[in-house]
Formats: sequence, C-alpha cells, structure tokens
Amino acid sequence: MRILRRALGTTLTAALGSLLLTVPGAAPAFAAGGVPLPLYSLADMEVDGSNQRVFLSMPAGADGRVVVTDYDGGNSTWLGGLPGAGGLALSPDSRTLYVAARDIDTIVAYDTTTLTETARYFVGEDTAPWSLAFAGGRLWFGYGSGGDLGSVDVSGAEPVIELGLDASLDWGAELVASPADPDVLVAGTGNPNVNTLTVYDVGSGSPDVTARRVFSGTEMNGLRDLDVTPDGRSVVVAALISPGYQTFRLDDLSDQGAPAASPSPLAVAVAPDGTVTGGTSNNSAAAPDLSFYAPGAPAPLTTVELGGDTERLVEEGLAWAPDGSRVFAVTQQTGVMGLRFHARQVATTVQTTLALQAPPTSRWYRQLTVTGTLAPAAGFAPGTTVAVKRYDAAAPEGTSLGTVTVAADGTFAVTDTPRRTGQVRYGVTYAGDPWHTAASAEVTVEITRY
Repeated sequence: MRILRRALGTTLTAALGSLLLTVPGAAPAFAAGGVPLPLYSLADMEVDGSNQRVFLSMPAGADGRVVVTDYDGGNSTWLGGLPGAGGLALSPDSRTLYVAARDIDTIVAYDTTTLTETARYFVGEDTAPWSLAFAGGRLWFGYGSGGDLGSVDVSGAEPVIELGLDASLDWGAELVASPADPDVLVAGTGNPNVNTLTVYDVGSGSPDVTARRVFSGTEMNGLRDLDVTPDGRSVVVAALISPGYQTFRLDDLSDQGAPAASPSPLAVAVAPDGTVTGGTSNNSAAAPDLSFYAPGAPAPLTTVELGGDTERLVEEGLAWAPDGSRVFAVTQQTGVMGLRFHARQVATTVQTTLALQAPPTSRWYRQLTVTGTLAPAAGFAPGTTVAVKRYDAAAPEGTSLGTVTVAADGTFAVTDTPRRTGQVRYGVTYAGDPWHTAASAEVTVEITRY
C-alpha cells in the first residue's frame, strides 16, 4: 500500500550484486540499528499475518526481486527473476502474493506458504504495471507511462484482463483497498502540481468513481504515501509539501480535522486499532523518525528514533502487522548503500491525569468556576470531553452537570451556581479511549450564605 516511484536503474546492479547477496543468517530482534537486507531501494512493502512474513520489493532492472523476511528480520530470502519489481498485493485470504514486474509487463503470483510461483499474467505490451491492490474480487493495477487503470479477474480458469479503465491517473499512482469494504478502491497520484485522490466502487467489476479531488499545489503537493483507516471512513496521506499528515473523508474527500503536524512526511501507515504512524527523513537523534497519533489528534502520543544521526527512514518505508503487534520500518544509513529493516513493538497507551482547581469558598447563588487540566495534552483528538458531577447534601449520589470540551492545551472550565450552603464536591471524569487511560479528580468548595 505504497506510492511507488521509479527507482534506481540497472547501472548499480552489477557493482552491488555480490554485496547484496550476503545477509546475516541470524540477527537480534529489534536491533537498535536495524537488520541489513539485500535491498538498496524500496518500491513496496506488504505484511502477511498468516505466515508472519514481510515482503519488500526492489525494482533494480533485471535484478528486480522481492525480499521475504520474518517479523524480526533475522531470517530472510528473496524471490528473483522479477525485472522492475514494484507493487505488491496479497489476496484476501493471504494465500497469494502478487508482484508487478514492470519491465516484463507481467504480474507474477506466488504461494505465500511455499514461496513458489503459481501464475504469470502478461497484461499487455509496454503496459509496465506498477501499483497493485486487490478489491471487488479482482486484482487492480496502475500502469503505463501516462498512467491508467487496469484489472485482472483471477477467479476463473482463465484470467480476464481489462485495460484503459481510468486514464486520469499518472504513472506513479498508488492503489489501496479499504479494510472495511472489499468493494472500495482508492487511488492517489503525486506528480508535481498534479495531486489527486479518487475513490472507486469496484463491486460491479468496473471502477465507478464515487469521489474525486484534485488538489492545488498549496493544498498538497508531491504525494508520497497513503493508507485507509480500519473503519473505512478516512484516507490518511503523506505528501512532500503539506502541513503534515492529512486526513480526508472517504465518502467525499473533504478535509477531516487539522493535519497532524510533521514537516515533509515520507510515509504513513494506519494500525488495526486506528493508530496513525508517520515517518520523516532526518539525520538527527534529536528529531524522532516515527510519530504515533490517535485518530484525528494533531500531536503525537509517542515518538521513536530508529538509528540516531546515521539512519533515516526511506519513502513508503512503514507498515503494520495485521494484528497490531508491531510496526515495521525500512531505513538507510548514511554512506551505506543497503537498506535496513526494523521491527518495533510500540506502546501507544498514554497514562492520563486530571488536575482540578477551585476557590476554597464561594457564596450561595453566585456563579463559581472550576478549572482543570487533562494531561498530557498531546495526543487528544479535537472534541475530547470530560463529564462533570456535583455532590452536595441534597444529592449525595451526585447531579450531572453534563460534559465539557477539553481545549487543545488540555484545559477546561466548569461553571456552576450552588443553591445550598455547606460543602459542595465537584467530580470530573475522563472516560479514556484506546490510546489514553481513564482519569478522574475531585475538588471541594465551601458554600457560605454571606
């Protein structure tokens, strides 16, 4: 599920071939600097949860290949004979891996358990298939130097190939399917100054456009990566020129909340629980390589540095395990041609606290204000609320005062006008969510007659 760029040609292949064939037989899991892999460029990455394998493609002309590694990166092999290996796609049952071999106009199928080739689909002279996605019971592919959409129906005894289904795409378009609806396909294009998103309903076998948006250069430019959220309601995008990771509604492609702040993001991937992971390119240990966001939140829950000032993430180099157990990242070290593989288990649950402040005393029938802070402020989505109750002699079980919205900095305020003297206790509760623990706090005010 990656934007697939034209990668390095064949000129480096001969010089690097012998170097790239040497891979450690075993390496520690979650190594600080990553695990070396026989790749020097990355086109796409797919994760097979059934066999706990990660597939990574490298075009490299005649030496194009798909590297296959376990979840830790310590046991790897590769599938060769794939000139221009680009887009990858798994069948819905994860039994078949499809590889777009651009330089031979062919899509190659492999059994994901045995890693043996099971079929080849020649899709047409000079079609150069590049991106892949499985949706609506068909394999869809972006192709051609000008950009177009095609499909392969692999359900019958003989494949049925269709071309020329949407010439509005560019050559580097990415195709991604919706995890929530097998009939939804999303395409993104990222050529300079021509960035588009298109949503198709492919349930009929034809790509019926349900939404399309053409972005101005100031809205988004240089689309690099995109992924659809697990609920199928949104598409998250990383672009070269953008205010950060942008999210759009899938039904009409309208903006959905403020972007998650990040300069010039390289990659984005959404976890099964909705956690948005973004990566940037930097060579500084002070700037994190990966940031993890709750859905709709502008600030990260947590961050991860992959390799200090010698290592940086590559474009489209992020993917999640289907069970959410870990995130995978691909990096390149400064001065080193080969790429490195990282598998990280990341805790994205934040321990939340509530603090309240109120005047020690107040007069009856006079409005008082209780202020509070939900911390840490980072990571909460806009619209987060807390529930408020008042406890007094007349209602010791508590009277609901409704909910109050928390501001972006984590603060909120509650106003009330007590009508009885004596102690009044205010209780505030935050219910929590999958990324934040629940929290509660109380404060007492003495209400006097005069």
